Amino acid sequence: MKHHLATLALSLAALGHADAWASGPVLPLAGEQVFGLPPEPTVRRLLLQLPQLRIGELNQELAGAEQAKLAAGPGEWMVRGGISQRSVLDGERYREQELVLERSVRWFGKAGHDRALGDKGLALAQAQRADAWHEAGRALMQQWFDALKAQSSLDRLREQHALIQQLRAIAELRVKAGEGARLELMQADTELRRADALIEQAEQQIHLALDLLFTTYPGVPTPQLAQVPDPRPMPLQRSEQLARILDDNHELELAQVEAQWYALQAQRAASERMPDPTIALRAGRERAGQERTIGISVSMALPGGARSAEGSAAQIRAKMANERVSQVKTKVTLDAQRAVTEQASTYQVWTSLRAVAQQSANQAHLMQLGYKASEYTLAEALHSRRLALDAALAAEAARIAAIAASARVQLDAHALWAID
Repeated sequence: MKHHLATLALSLAALGHADAWASGPVLPLAGEQVFGLPPEPTVRRLLLQLPQLRIGELNQELAGAEQAKLAAGPGEWMVRGGISQRSVLDGERYREQELVLERSVRWFGKAGHDRALGDKGLALAQAQRADAWHEAGRALMQQWFDALKAQSSLDRLREQHALIQQLRAIAELRVKAGEGARLELMQADTELRRADALIEQAEQQIHLALDLLFTTYPGVPTPQLAQVPDPRPMPLQRSEQLARILDDNHELELAQVEAQWYALQAQRAASERMPDPTIALRAGRERAGQERTIGISVSMALPGGARSAEGSAAQIRAKMANERVSQVKTKVTLDAQRAVTEQASTYQVWTSLRAVAQQSANQAHLMQLGYKASEYTLAEALHSRRLALDAALAAEAARIAAIAASARVQLDAHALWAID
């Protein structure tokens, strides 16, 4: 009898597995309906209200102000005036006046370097804001799927709790009919209390996950497990998915723009080895106006060791930034490979665990029928039900993980929640 029940369970599992795939719709590549995520307008509103993104927007405005400052240059017109009194030996005294108008001038291409620095500084602030947006989207997605995972665990536990109640009802009827020992009823009650504790623990996990989500993102809708579809393999090949992620990567773009900014800083520091001249227009009245002077003067500082040292330091900083580009390029490549691999592997794990869960559920159901027919003990039926619960929890966790991995690939490829 046990052999026939096991064979029937395997057949039912295989049939249900095949029917589920034959009837499942083909899902599109990306979008909130595919992954059970909030609508994109809602996500944009939630991200825009985050402090780190508001700071990024202010930083972009600050970069614009710095750009205007660099374009204007540090030089300002300076006016100096003076009054003096001249005394000669014969006792005559003369009042004299002098007026000077002077300003330092950026020569040797420094004005062009400053304008380029301002433009690149603005581009750097934009890249920083784009990277912060992407990281904020990752965090929101992670917390969203954590809440869904907790909800899915609670649903499976409640389903198993109802099935254990059915076993207890059968045990109670058997005891009343004199066909079963009271020990079986005690075993059923113990299993129910264990299921109650697991449900309480799962409810606490849901509260914690939702509190984190609602506190971090005020106004976010409650995740709905019913809106999360089953995972599907993505139609793109691995190489195409990697190319999509790496061709437009905010982290790598930020490192590259930062390296370009440091290179411009090094060029600007090199130009500072030749000091800026100061041009002055001078006008004066001497001997109470009997003599008048007008002229022009040029002054220039003599460069010292500090300017050369600053230029060398700027060159070193530029080289360090270039090395960081190589480091970030390796990191984002590994992250992209990991994301694409996780997408494929979590999908395969889910398909396997789903088949195991279906098989375990069928076996537990048949064991319950066998216990009702006095072919199995309650301990055997409860053990089978416990195995079915473990398999169901593992399969549901794998389902959420596979959906999350697919959504992460679309997010990293900027097919979902892109800032631009």
